[in-house]
Amino acid sequence: MVVNCKNSQVVTIKKVVNGGYGLASLPDGKTVLVQFGLPGETATIAIDRQHKQLDHARATAIVAPHRGRIEPPCPFYGRCGGCNLQHANYDTQCRLKHDILVDLFARSPVPAISSQASSIAPVRGAAQPFGYRQRIRLRIDDRGQVGFHRFHSHQVVPINRCLLAHPLINESLNRCGGAKPFRMLAGNSESVEFLLDPRESSLCLLFQLRRPPRPADRTAARQLGEGGGERTRILLVGRNFAAEGPFGTPEGAASRLLSMELPGTPPLMLAWEAGGFSQVNNDQNRVLIDCVTSLAAIDETSRVLDLFCGMGNFSLPLARRAAHVLGIESQGSAIRSARLNAARNNLDNLTFRQAAAVDGCRQLVEEAQSFDVIVCDPPRQGMPGLAALLGRLCHDRLIYVSCDPATLVRDCAELTATGFRVVAIQPIDMFPQTHHIETVVLLEKN
Repeated sequence: MVVNCKNSQVVTIKKVVNGGYGLASLPDGKTVLVQFGLPGETATIAIDRQHKQLDHARATAIVAPHRGRIEPPCPFYGRCGGCNLQHANYDTQCRLKHDILVDLFARSPVPAISSQASSIAPVRGAAQPFGYRQRIRLRIDDRGQVGFHRFHSHQVVPINRCLLAHPLINESLNRCGGAKPFRMLAGNSESVEFLLDPRESSLCLLFQLRRPPRPADRTAARQLGEGGGERTRILLVGRNFAAEGPFGTPEGAASRLLSMELPGTPPLMLAWEAGGFSQVNNDQNRVLIDCVTSLAAIDETSRVLDLFCGMGNFSLPLARRAAHVLGIESQGSAIRSARLNAARNNLDNLTFRQAAAVDGCRQLVEEAQSFDVIVCDPPRQGMPGLAALLGRLCHDRLIYVSCDPATLVRDCAELTATGFRVVAIQPIDMFPQTHHIETVVLLEKN
């Protein structure tokens, strides 16, 4: 149904698609993507951007709401560009993410992929839909305002708390945000990251300066760190100079490493450098690791390749069960952390190489190596160009961990053309209140 009004239009949302948008049609048949729309709703919309193939709009009023619609709890929602599903209750969010994944698989032109749409498992939801992020990055504008970018904009929306952030991060933001040393550093910075050290329950504040640090910056960093007690460290980083710090008390400033503990006998201790990659949702990361290790089905004879291995998030748990694990990662700081983690946990069946994934796999093919299980956890752009190499390296199972369902479907189609078949698809909600979906796919060699 479409009704024309004087200054707006009323549409019916057909479904929610990848990106969290409601999909509808305008009177002329043109597709419109509606921010904050839910399936089946009749909504008044205002068009923000027009393109040749489709328009973008936002829902300004809901005429007939979805039963899962709620009042967003965040006072910044709709202005801040960080979240886009807070208008739906959590059960609805999980169902929407499942439906988005089903829709993408079903629309694949490859029958081996589209036929798997109906077998996608329900989303494994988070026990804590709020307060789960162990790091946030706040942008800083020319006036020193600290917050998140507005949706599709570089304008900063100032905030004093984030409902997705861990309580210790919000506590620090409230305590430090108004302090003179913080304002001084913010005035010279592009952004500031609040990083939780889960194992120590402490914080590291990482200021991205616009120019190399000066004595006044170091003094402000020291004062800010000391003002936070033993639980706060300050780092000064930038594009054209070496990182400085951490600044703070002697106890809190001893290391640039953050760390977490994974269950096991004994527990695994994983560390990474401040500013390096780690999963933002510690609790759901454990669910993710359990899912990967279960699907891997390895034993003491298995050889495992962990591509995009980072600091060893999957490598170390897998190494406790496998004969040998080889991790490949392009980022130097992650490789340093991975090697340190292997040594600290007394795991001598782990090897790490620093290389881009394609280059590393080509080298393995030249060495005539093969693996029982390959785990791939690529960034959002997926792993184009790797399918043929993986087909030559893997002779049993491949586990693909994806943070972008569109590139996942594309890559799975390429993998099926090189001798793999999709066996299981398990979505995991790592990012409640947002449209982002983490998906674990098990593929086996035919």
